Parts: sequence; structure tokens; C-alpha cells
Amino acid sequence: MILLISGTPAAGKTAVAETLGEKLGWRVISLNDLARERNLYCGYDEKRKAKVVDIDRVKEVVSKIVEKEEDLIIESHYAHELPGDVVVILRVNAKELRKRGKEKQWWFEKIEENVISEIMEVCKTEALEMGKKVLEIDTTDKKPEQVANEIIKKLNLK
Repeated sequence: MILLISGTPAAGKTAVAETLGEKLGWRVISLNDLARERNLYCGYDEKRKAKVVDIDRVKEVVSKIVEKEEDLIIESHYAHELPGDVVVILRVNAKELRKRGKEKQWWFEKIEENVISEIMEVCKTEALEMGKKVLEIDTTDKKPEQVANEIIKKLNLK
């Protein structure tokens, strides 16, 4: 199974994916790490002060990995754009998202852009528009282990 974990930045994707990978014995791929390691960028966004990931190149690299592995967890705020069996969208309430953004020392505009994305359900909407099977899980006030256990139970993975 190829499990895609997506959601607004600071929803807990990395921690949940790593915890889930440990519990299931599955490899976890962080698309952000992959893009950084292989320089899979196509530009720079001045407003967001961030490199722009080349999704097509990421898909090419991941497709080669998927050919060799049966069970895999792929995580990123754009993981839902890749081929996979199920998309788990991690959700978090706006107050908690602001708190997490401040803890990460993000600037005000970045925090608010992410809060608006969460409220507008951007990741979920995009996944559904692509015809993906979607499972939503709220991470507010939950530890990564609790969320991982919920995913395992709801997807009947053990």
C-alpha cells in the first residue's frame, strides 16, 4: 500500500508518518527531504521565501522508488498530488495551528496563510478533486502515536 500523508504545514505530518512507519515497519519518504537531497526545484518564491518544488520531477523519482517497494508512507503538504492508495489528510484547528507556527518561529504572514489554507480545506479539496480516497484525522490535542494508532485502526493496517 502507498499511503500519502498530507495536510497544512504544522499539522503533524512528519511526526505522524515517522511514528506510523515505526509501528508498521514501512519506509517513510519525506518529500521535502527528497526535494532538498536531489535538488528537485524549479524556482524560488520571493513572497514565501521558499524554493518551489518541481512536482513532475518529484513524481519521477518517487515512481522509481514505488516500483521497488510494496508498502510505503509518503509525507508532505503536497503528498496528495502523488499517486497512492489512500490520502490521510491531517487537520488541526486554527488556534493550535497558530500556536505551532509561532513555536516554529514562522513570520505572521506565513502563519496566517497556513491558517487560511486549513480553514479552506485546500489539501483535502485538491485530493478529492483528483479522485483520491481520503481519510481525515484531526491532530489537535493528540500525540503522534495516538494519530498513528487511529490511522492503523481506520485503515485496518494491522
